[in-house]
Amino acid sequence: MNRYVLPTDADDRRVQISDPVGIYRVGDGSYTIVAETADGLVDLGVKDATVSRKTGDRVPVELAPTSRGITVRNNASTNPVTLRTNLTEQQLSTGETATVVDDCRIEVGIGVELQATVEDKNGSPSTAAGAVTPTRHANLLADQLRTASTQSVTDTRQAVSELNSFLTAHPLDNTEYDRLCEKLQQIATRLEAKSTGIHQTETLDAEWQRELELVSDRIERLYE
Repeated sequence: MNRYVLPTDADDRRVQISDPVGIYRVGDGSYTIVAETADGLVDLGVKDATVSRKTGDRVPVELAPTSRGITVRNNASTNPVTLRTNLTEQQLSTGETATVVDDCRIEVGIGVELQATVEDKNGSPSTAAGAVTPTRHANLLADQLRTASTQSVTDTRQAVSELNSFLTAHPLDNTEYDRLCEKLQQIATRLEAKSTGIHQTETLDAEWQRELELVSDRIERLYE
């Protein structure tokens, strides 16, 4: 699997993500945006005063390779980092992480948008644009649920709702599918009570997060 990041429509500045890559604005007054790799800095050919600078050894935005694609982490970006795919849009506040398993646009400043690309071993995009398979869609929604469970009850309810819609649109003839549909309906009911009932909270505890992590794993296995 190959992983790259590049400014939109700028193939000549493609940076391979084989190790962690930091994205930030250099502090020389030029507003130049660079990618920091293990081999040095790469000028991405774009300028923007709204992109955060590096503080000490800490880069504001970091991209790193994983077995499934690329993780995007907002370490210390002043502005939220926005991820856009052909299915979803997600904002990462400071300290939040998401996984990219397909082509994705990453907005790191008001005027800077980068493209993260995940290719298969043959050098082709892992999923053709506009032709997302149920497997890929399930992976994206499962990742969205994992991330939402660490953010808020509201975000988690939205992620569960999208998963319920996905399962309805992609039925499978097996008992695990039926169990998973029932499980998600139960979770949706519990989350509704958690957001409006006497035990109302804004975030989920570690036990909830573990349960939703297991559900996410089940969804991915079901549609592999």
